[in-house]
Amino acid sequence: MNVNTMSPQAVSPNRSSIVLTSRGRVVLGLILTLLAIFVWVLFGSGTADAAGSSSGPATNVVVVQQGENLWSIAQNVDPDGDPRDLVIRIRELNALGSQHVFPGQSLIVPIS
Repeated sequence: MNVNTMSPQAVSPNRSSIVLTSRGRVVLGLILTLLAIFVWVLFGSGTADAAGSSSGPATNVVVVQQGENLWSIAQNVDPDGDPRDLVIRIRELNALGSQHVFPGQSLIVPIS
C-alpha cells in the first residue's frame, strides 16, 4: 500500500470538533436559559426574609366554639368596629365560600 494515495483526512491527526446546527443552537440556548432560571429560583429570586418585615395586617388564629358564627367572632375580635367589614375580611383571609363555620374550625382573623 502506497502512503501517498491516502486521503488527507486519514493522515491528519484525530481532531474532534463539535459543529452545531441551527436546531442544536436553539436547543442549547433553551437548556442554558432553563438552567439559569432554575439557579435564580433556587438561590434567591429576590425573596425577602420572612422575619424581616410583615407584608400584611397582623392576624391571629381563632378556634370556632359551639354556637359561634362569623358575626359573633367579628364582634369578639373588634367590639367597637363594624362586624360586617370584619366578616368580609375573615371570609377573604380563610377563602370561605359561605358564612357557615363549624365548632373546632380554625380561622385566621385580622387584629387591629
